[in-house]
Amino acid sequence: MERRAAYPTDTQHVVNLSGYVWAARQLGPLEERCALDLSCGTGYGSDYLGVCAGRIVGVDCAPDVVAKCRADYPRSNVAFLAMDACALGFRDASFDCIVSQDTIEHIQDDHRFVSELTRVLKPNGALIIFTPQGKGQGATPDDPYHIREYTSDEFRALLQPHFSTIRWYGRRQGYRLKAVERSMDIVRNLDPVGFRNCVPRPIRHWIGSVMSQAQGGPALHELVPDDIEYCEGVADDTNLIGVCIK
Repeated sequence: MERRAAYPTDTQHVVNLSGYVWAARQLGPLEERCALDLSCGTGYGSDYLGVCAGRIVGVDCAPDVVAKCRADYPRSNVAFLAMDACALGFRDASFDCIVSQDTIEHIQDDHRFVSELTRVLKPNGALIIFTPQGKGQGATPDDPYHIREYTSDEFRALLQPHFSTIRWYGRRQGYRLKAVERSMDIVRNLDPVGFRNCVPRPIRHWIGSVMSQAQGGPALHELVPDDIEYCEGVADDTNLIGVCIK
């Protein structure tokens, strides 16, 4: 799985969690609303949204992952279901809002995926969808998990036919996270084969924290979701985020 389980000193976890924190801020009051988290991965984002939303449904394609989500996050207003994202088992207009973070680049039929999200979203409902900004659908992504990566124009063309309005945002590392990643890159470059992965993660992350602090950066455990920057508009160094209204 590309999206790993929640781990407080994992920088990718902090980035993913920040997406849910930011999305909740954009959606506004959620107490009376029903939200879909697609795909929910290991479930911590659905659990985060469950703190403030009336009802959350987290969907993932892997039944074993969904079973673990249910065990790890037994919040009464959060349900986890195993489903194909291109054939969702929900009635039309079932959800007030949908969050889909870093999923569409994994989907073979992206047009059908967007159509399904639109179908289950209520009129005037909001979809917040994230994807990496890439070199275009004709290029092979560097990430082996990705089927394609979009330019901003390609992503806009895919979404616009389905929504009345779309506001565009970008996401990038903040300066504290950049400082940590620079320190971690020193270790990665010295170990291109990946022998470091044989070392227990707490030890690896402690070493990374020491290196970061030695260069004036924060320790890994000090990183928080606000160490990721979200800005209106899209720049060359940002991921793509559409806040879409049906």
